[in-house]
Amino acid sequence: MDIIHSFILGVVQGLTEFLPVSSSAHLVLLPKIINLKNEFLNSLTFDVLLHSGTLLAVLIYYREKIVKLLVGFFKGIFNKQERNNTEFKLSIFLILATVPALFAGAFLNDYAESNFRNPVLIALVLIVFAFFLLYADRKNTGKEINNLTLKDALIIGCFQAIAIIPGVSRSGITITAALLLGFKRQDAAEFSFLLSIPVIFGAFVFEISDVIKHGVYESISVLLTGFISSFISGFVAILFLINFVKKNSYLPFVVYRVLLGVLIIGLFFKG
Repeated sequence: MDIIHSFILGVVQGLTEFLPVSSSAHLVLLPKIINLKNEFLNSLTFDVLLHSGTLLAVLIYYREKIVKLLVGFFKGIFNKQERNNTEFKLSIFLILATVPALFAGAFLNDYAESNFRNPVLIALVLIVFAFFLLYADRKNTGKEINNLTLKDALIIGCFQAIAIIPGVSRSGITITAALLLGFKRQDAAEFSFLLSIPVIFGAFVFEISDVIKHGVYESISVLLTGFISSFISGFVAILFLINFVKKNSYLPFVVYRVLLGVLIIGLFFKG
């Protein structure tokens, strides 16, 4: 049963990390649905493992673009003439856009975890930001990621910091911000995914020391199941969303968020 639960948690983590539907909202429901009682599967160690799976997914999916960004970054660092290249500017913008989220995580994470974990509050946030996404989806004007400016990057980065509030959704809020700035649906998703790399990696580095300190005492099969399922589902989620929004709007995710929020509120009052 632990392996099944590990698989389910991995799949949910992988999907909700990249689809604009909020992982924290799903974590309110999931333990009740699958009757999760294993303390390890609710632990920091297992959470870090799942995040490492989603990190690997986005790294593999964007491997070619990441190599170009790294090459462009180092070329620009050592050669002034290379600093006007798209890859150098985009790499710098990604770094700068990450800063607000890092500050929010460092100074507000404990407060948010203590004060915003109420299921009804998470559900209401889920619904409210669904309508923000709906509004933003109508504002895209076909702007491409290559036209990203420093101002755009910082605005999206500040929006990303809001995702510290459970129910907002990191991918959801960054996609919303990019759409509000006029970016194409596909390009909004792509920048959101690229922006997830330093955030997930930063969280992984920040938490891994505690994992090492406390050690890992679960079976390798449970660990591998969670890691592999989060990796595969994360990769599928990226592939799906990028292709889906080429021809469709974000409306299905808006509807899903609203229905999920209503379900959480209903279950809470039902007890």
